[in-house]
Amino acid sequence: MHDMNNGLLEDIIKRVEDVIKKRFETDEIKRVLEHVIEKRPKNVIEGFLERIGFGKRSCNHPLVGKAINWGTFSRKVKASEPYNKLNRRLIEILERGLKVEDIAEVSELLNDLRGQLIDYIITEEICGAEGLRHIHAPGSAAKREGRNFYLPGERYTSDTLCRLASRLFDSIALGDALGIYSESENLMLGLRQLAEHEQKHEQKFGSQKSKSQKFGAKFRIEPKDLGINENEAIRPYAALLGLILWLMKKLMVKEELELKSLIQSILNELRVAPICIFFMPSERGGRGRERWSTIYLPRLDIFFDRWIFDEKARKEIEDLRDGLKKFIVAAYRVAEREKRTGEVENAIDVLMDNYDALCRSLMEHGNLDLYATRRMMDIMVDLAIKYGLHMYLRPLGSILRHGHSM
Repeated sequence: MHDMNNGLLEDIIKRVEDVIKKRFETDEIKRVLEHVIEKRPKNVIEGFLERIGFGKRSCNHPLVGKAINWGTFSRKVKASEPYNKLNRRLIEILERGLKVEDIAEVSELLNDLRGQLIDYIITEEICGAEGLRHIHAPGSAAKREGRNFYLPGERYTSDTLCRLASRLFDSIALGDALGIYSESENLMLGLRQLAEHEQKHEQKFGSQKSKSQKFGAKFRIEPKDLGINENEAIRPYAALLGLILWLMKKLMVKEELELKSLIQSILNELRVAPICIFFMPSERGGRGRERWSTIYLPRLDIFFDRWIFDEKARKEIEDLRDGLKKFIVAAYRVAEREKRTGEVENAIDVLMDNYDALCRSLMEHGNLDLYATRRMMDIMVDLAIKYGLHMYLRPLGSILRHGHSM
């Protein structure tokens, strides 16, 4: 890392430390040790580390956790002295029982392993990459995997790699598949405040979450808290539209002035600030990382002016979205009754892909994707005929009429 600016190095170290779980609580270590003594797993250290949540579960940002090569880290850490020392101490505890002083030593060894993880992420995942990796740009191909994409002698400096990686670390995760990032400091500050507000709201009015569930709250907004269902959450444009519609809905109701001010600020920034979306869905239908991508949206002002700030147009989008949700629920209900779930799931998958394409066209150009809209109609009519569904195409027809009137 000889070519790295010291200030940038300190900055990326802080970012990495921020997303990796801090020191493990004494009570948590004691509880896991007692569990290991009771269950006596065949591989005691792997059982202990899995139970304590070290490794992938140590990362409190879901997208960063997906981008790290945990297999390589696992091989490296298993060759380290802290790992082997912890293994020996755990075996000893199994043989003679748990002592008070064991907890402090195990805690220190866990902290040593955490330090190794942080060092691995910085030196090998971020700065030591040959070309780009997923931690710099999801969907990119490392030089050894995609040589045809690189010019002879092309090399990224450590500074450039750190700046690219810092965007993923700074992004706000909308569930497990989507991250939103912008160079606008006001937008990112607003989204972080929104994530913290929703976490406090959940703790006050919802179920009390465990510490592991609360972990990483400032990096993540739960889609279900915004009325974004599972079908939308794994599609980038549909999920972003769900967030925008939720913000508008919250702005319209009587809430505390501080929250309304925050939401108005976020909407204003979303309208004009360039946005980068990191799309990192889990494997679906045999497809994994090849579906990952980095999506750039320069400005959304045309979309906001035509479809969001216009009350009638926004109502058309909301009706379409609500109608889709109801139709899909009805389709699944009938499919389960007739034991044809697989067939309906495939059709719904294609339906939602076309809905995502429609959302993309609205956001990027402010216009309807007529092909996607027609495909949605065809799929819904086909399912309705096959399964006798009581459904309406009015929301699709209404949004088409509104689009043509612009």
